Formats: sequence, C-alpha cells, structure tokens
Amino acid sequence: MKIRALGPLTGASGEREKGEEFTVAKDYGEGLIARGYAEEVTEAAAAPAAKPSKADQAKE
Repeated sequence: MKIRALGPLTGASGEREKGEEFTVAKDYGEGLIARGYAEEVTEAAAAPAAKPSKADQAKE
C-alpha cells in the first residue's frame, strides 16, 4: 500500500520526512493511518489535476 507521511516518521519503514510517499505492507500502513501518522495515497490523489492553460481559458 502506498502512504504519505503526515509528519516525520522513524521506525520499521525507515526514516521518512513529512509529505514523503512510500510503499509499505498493507497491515503496517493501516496501523500508521489509524494512529494518524500517515494517509493513504490513491492514484487520483497522486496525480494532481491539470490546470487549464491561459490559451484554453481564452477559447471559452
């Protein structure tokens, strides 16, 4: 499971900085999420939505 650290983490997953995304075993990731140390990264959240360019806005 892919997760994002909500603050600095040190432990079985190594040393991670706030905002760092990394992959862990599902049960370990669920434990970090349950304790508020991380959040799950979904494919939709991993790829930010593209902002319309000025040229696209001018066409409207």
